[in-house]
Amino acid sequence: MGIRLVFIMMIIAPAARGQIKNLVPNAGFEKIIGAPERWFYTGQDFDLVFSDWKSPTAASPDVYHQEIPVPIYWREMGFTAVFPFRGKSMVGLTLYGCNQGKLHCREYVTAPLIDSLVIGQEYELTMWLAPMPGGHYIDKLQVAMDKHPAQVIDDRLLDLKPFYDLPIRQLKGWQKVILSFFAETEASYLTLGNFRSDAHTLAQKMSADSSKPYAYYYIDEVSLKKIPPILDREDIESYDSIQLEEASIELKNIYFDFDETRLLPASFQELNRLLAFLTDHPSVHINVIGHTDNTGSSEYNQTLSTHRANAVADFLTRHYIDPSRIKTKGYGYDVPIASNQDEVGRQKNRRVVFEIIR
Repeated sequence: MGIRLVFIMMIIAPAARGQIKNLVPNAGFEKIIGAPERWFYTGQDFDLVFSDWKSPTAASPDVYHQEIPVPIYWREMGFTAVFPFRGKSMVGLTLYGCNQGKLHCREYVTAPLIDSLVIGQEYELTMWLAPMPGGHYIDKLQVAMDKHPAQVIDDRLLDLKPFYDLPIRQLKGWQKVILSFFAETEASYLTLGNFRSDAHTLAQKMSADSSKPYAYYYIDEVSLKKIPPILDREDIESYDSIQLEEASIELKNIYFDFDETRLLPASFQELNRLLAFLTDHPSVHINVIGHTDNTGSSEYNQTLSTHRANAVADFLTRHYIDPSRIKTKGYGYDVPIASNQDEVGRQKNRRVVFEIIR
């Protein structure tokens, strides 16, 4: 006979709290640990210059700092035409030009985050970019977040997934680029560059007389901050440590927009907990059951509860859980666990229940 577990996810609203800080170390590239006598050509050389920032490939990003002279050949090519946005230091990356024979046609920088990302938390990534005059514009820069540092031994195009696109406007001089995203993993490293091939990169000459067949951008002042509401990093117990004989476990955080069926990203932390368990235990099947309070008609709440249960199931199947292992049902307001006479009780009744059958 199977053992049935019931997991309850309460539908509540997160609170905003905590102090917001930049999670990117050495954000303006001002802290150097070594000043070479001249420019260099390998990623290993770059790694010896900055605190925190590294090159994940054999290609070397370019260092601009008042203590590091740029060779006259590169100055005459226009590489020193742009000054740092703030302070006395910045980096430069080649982001396009492989098909034109550009040496080191893809360059990247990577850094460890001060704190790893919190699943379900919304973040804002900002930085300042400027194209080198006489070259090409590109439409996007990419950022990848990962639990482990990226590293390859040659200067190939990095194939990091997933990554986020940061749209770049066709502007001369410095521009601020901004990306907002919800964390789906507890990533600890940030990598910047172009993860797309030239064929999949939209590039355009800066002007009709642009002579450089590549795109080269300067980067300064990188920032990654949480967007309120701020989620706490909870010490989440693994399902593996829960005895199957337990009748029920209440999960604290699942969020929907009011009167909506779309899961809010603040739910990801709890959902990833269940996802990890289902991935590790492929024989387990679950029933996902939605419940509502008694606000509105019976028919409306029946539909709402079913759609909310389906939203949770969809999250799991999008993350490669076999749909045959998941069933869904909505009970509307027919099975309350508290009084619907006040908001406290109604909030308890707005829930999703996982019945795990082993």
